[in-house]
Amino acid sequence: MQIYAPTPEDDLRPLLTAPEVAAVLAISLRKFEQLIAAKDAPVHLRVGRLRRWRASDVQRWIADRAKPQP
Repeated sequence: MQIYAPTPEDDLRPLLTAPEVAAVLAISLRKFEQLIAAKDAPVHLRVGRLRRWRASDVQRWIADRAKPQP
């Protein structure tokens, strides 16, 4: 479990929905749901029963996958 430590850029940014994150990643919503099920998606927050993503977490997730693998 990751502990949330807010950063200055997170202060007032709206949280992203699953369709918005899928659009940022340029994949279908169905593919994004598969990544979530496989636990290979950006970390999300729960707001009641809803899943929401911070833009900074999505950007970090993309950057981590862009790094060269040994």
